[in-house]
Amino acid sequence: MGSTGTKSASADVADRLWRAYAPFQRGRKTFGDLTSMTTILLLAGFVESVGEPADEFVKRWDRATAEAQIGISPLVDLRAALRIASRHQLFPVPDIDRLDVDFLDGSEGADDVPWAAAFLAALTQGPAPAKASLAEVHELLLERHVQEGAFLAGEFYTPRDVVRLLVETAAPQPGDRILDPACGTGGLLAVAAERIAEHGRLDGAAFEAHATDRSNPRLAMMNLAIHGVDQPVVSASDPVSLFQHRGTGLVDLVLSNPPFNQRITAHRAVDWPFGQPPESSANFAWLQLAWSRLSEEGFAVMIMPPGAAWSGGREALIRRRMIASGALLAVIALPANLFAPHTAIPVHIWVLARDKSRHLPVGDTKSVLFIDASRLGKQAPRQPCTLTTEDTDRISTRFHAWRLSPSATPDEPGFSRSVSHAEIDQNDGSLDPRRYVHFDPEQQPAAPDLDLMLDALGRHDDATSRSSRAVQGSLSVCKRLTRSGIELPRVSLGLVVKGTPADLFEGSEPGLLFAGPSGSLIRAEDYEDVGIPVVMPKDLTNNGISTASIKYVAERQANDLERFRLHLGDVVLARRGELGRCAVVREEQQGWLCGTGCFVLRPPAELNADYFAAYLRSTEARQWLDAHSTGSMTMKTISLNALSELPVALPDLGVQQAVADAMTQLDEHEQRLHEQLAVTQQIRRDSLMGLLRS
Repeated sequence: MGSTGTKSASADVADRLWRAYAPFQRGRKTFGDLTSMTTILLLAGFVESVGEPADEFVKRWDRATAEAQIGISPLVDLRAALRIASRHQLFPVPDIDRLDVDFLDGSEGADDVPWAAAFLAALTQGPAPAKASLAEVHELLLERHVQEGAFLAGEFYTPRDVVRLLVETAAPQPGDRILDPACGTGGLLAVAAERIAEHGRLDGAAFEAHATDRSNPRLAMMNLAIHGVDQPVVSASDPVSLFQHRGTGLVDLVLSNPPFNQRITAHRAVDWPFGQPPESSANFAWLQLAWSRLSEEGFAVMIMPPGAAWSGGREALIRRRMIASGALLAVIALPANLFAPHTAIPVHIWVLARDKSRHLPVGDTKSVLFIDASRLGKQAPRQPCTLTTEDTDRISTRFHAWRLSPSATPDEPGFSRSVSHAEIDQNDGSLDPRRYVHFDPEQQPAAPDLDLMLDALGRHDDATSRSSRAVQGSLSVCKRLTRSGIELPRVSLGLVVKGTPADLFEGSEPGLLFAGPSGSLIRAEDYEDVGIPVVMPKDLTNNGISTASIKYVAERQANDLERFRLHLGDVVLARRGELGRCAVVREEQQGWLCGTGCFVLRPPAELNADYFAAYLRSTEARQWLDAHSTGSMTMKTISLNALSELPVALPDLGVQQAVADAMTQLDEHEQRLHEQLAVTQQIRRDSLMGLLRS
């Protein structure tokens, strides 16, 4: 890791770059920006470390930076410099053209890089890149993108302190082959590479990386390259495909933070070592994939949602088999809010071993280490919770000491405990560290901390202000796009689905509109505690499909109802009750079932699903649906034929997307306001006691 001076210089550079970039975020799709930034940083480092004044790529780089400093677009010379540099034998990412980096493409759509001049001008100001760690600068920029909502990694972005803990727990060494099957932005492997570089040479072949989000491989490859990995390769994949095609060999370490509760398909074709995971959640597919790829002395360090420690049904059976076979070394509970502002979920770390006897002394192989670190961490004002260096050292040191000799490592009340397989079995196979790590009963809860409450209120104030500005920007875009004053055509939903009239639909594939299964196909006694979720009207919210009280049917029955399976981008509509209630099917809900009481619209290409959902919730659409409904005032019903006559305002796709984006911003702003209200109410409840006891 860099010195304090280097870190300070890196923070200065990152802050300067972010301030140069930030004004160009509004009103643009910014997902590809971080990959372009990382590529520019990689090129800057290569010019600084390898380039000679006579090299053509250095000349083009110098010209690009000169153009940027006087406000001229440097893209032409940047592209040329990068292409020429990529042909150099020492450039870490050969054939960079195939990566589809936005600013490398000279097409009109790829010229949406208005921040390039300001960014490059800021980069070439003092301190020079040579005085900073460009890898550290990249990590700080990624952190800012995530914290300020400019970038979502699809697979979770893993905070740097959590990455550091996983790498210290795994302790990779030169010569190790390391796999991350769901690498996201490549952060775990990048830090593992840093650690190995301190002890020996980095070899790109030592790292195997895959990403479940197909937009992440480019960024992950650039991240690994900027951390010194030569010719990194990252491919898109999923746990089932990776399990079926294991021709790349065994690995010494698996480090990963895979997507939580992700739906999987084709999993029945796999001979899972501990049992077939449920189709509705890939958590135990990821764990079994990691275990199956380990060499005899290998082990895996994986982030899991807390529910994986106690979930029932098929997952409970898999968990018991893993314990009985000696696949589990340790479970570590971490504090909440480490992944804020995107989620407050307190995650767990699972440590797996291919052969436990290779890691523990004889006689100690039937025990598991539980660490409850949920009370560690530092909650800085208006920031996510972070693990300090002392916290990560305490956790990793305890794990490594226990590995050397569990019987000689005493339990630490309130923090860690070594538990036998027999005791775990007596607790129904639960792996929740709170069940086994006991606290001092005399420990009294602290008085409410008024400073923390006020900090929380301030964080929500800032978030609400940002979302308010985002709403204003999105609505301004909509206003500009609809300024013509021409009345939009109203086309019946039935014609929209069919793809007519021809002047609005240019030969595209028609959509589909159908009703959910009748009550005779799914009866009340068919519902189970686990299985395939069935979406009912009560589950439809403005924020999507709620699982708070969702019902399930067995996979066997769901297979018999295949025609009612939901696809990505479907719109599920309520056919009774509150008409206009609807939700768009996202990736994690693919394969769920449409329930009784709902319709499904599979829109044609000319109808944006999110726009249609927003239109359905509008006053105009709701009034029409109410007027054409039957039934009582408390239980209105709309027929499929009547719904087909619903007149839909149909602007072009560009306007539809802008409206959909604006409605999404409004939904998020409303959620921020609810959260702010909840914090204010908590302060009203608890602040008096905090003042009196402080």
